[in-house]
Amino acid sequence: MRKQIFKAIAQRIAERCPDIKFIDLWNEHVVEVATSVPWPLPAVFIEFEQYEVRQLSRWQREADIPVRLHIVTRWQAYTAGAADKRIDTALQYFDLIDRVNAAMQGLSGTGFTAFQLTASATNHNHGELMENIERWQTRAVDATAERPQQSVTLSTMEIIDRV
Repeated sequence: MRKQIFKAIAQRIAERCPDIKFIDLWNEHVVEVATSVPWPLPAVFIEFEQYEVRQLSRWQREADIPVRLHIVTRWQAYTAGAADKRIDTALQYFDLIDRVNAAMQGLSGTGFTAFQLTASATNHNHGELMENIERWQTRAVDATAERPQQSVTLSTMEIIDRV
């Protein structure tokens, strides 16, 4: 199920946000950056948070799956306050976040419902990089282990005998 969700998110962002240069699974990418960024920017990294699974009939499973999108950009301009003439340039990364969120809105697919935005945070702890984390959630049904339904034919007498 995670593979389907990852591919759906990556495809949607690639189609609707052509200025995103790199999409990948999250693996503490920003934490490991020392002096140079080894991937093109802006980038989106997809992180699957832990989730609880509920068993359904015929070995299907259901879960509310939280996904975090780490939107990483380069800090565009240092400003000297809100009145600084560079403020619009400095805040352009918020426009990118809005475009990613617009792309995600309503995204659903086979086995998972439309994503809903549940949280948003900005992380300024990476020097010249800006990391914005958008948390989305979907409800998914995983049928990879589903058992096939079997038909059983009973006569009227067999039904009466069982009642």
